[in-house]
Amino acid sequence: MGDNGRIDIEKCISYSRDLAEVLKNKKDANHLMQSLEWAKRLQSYCEADYQEVKNSLLDYQKRINACKQRIDEAKAEVLSDKDLDSLENELEEEQKKGSLLMEELR
Repeated sequence: MGDNGRIDIEKCISYSRDLAEVLKNKKDANHLMQSLEWAKRLQSYCEADYQEVKNSLLDYQKRINACKQRIDEAKAEVLSDKDLDSLENELEEEQKKGSLLMEELR
């Protein structure tokens, strides 16, 4: 059990030394900071693009809903074929009655 503890401690010391070397190297730290700054910028751009796309989708959805509503209103205003046929038949009958009345008056 003592050997396992010693190996873990040795690994820990090795990692600590490696980390200390990385942190000592200013160039690596600068690259790390630059990468972090780029990551923050990229995240900001992505969030802005996301909001733009989200707003566009909401706008298109509103337009689609408005079109559906106009279609439903137009359908409600249009007579069905059955109603139109019935009205045409009534018109023909009234025209026949009118022409019969005109003949009687002559």
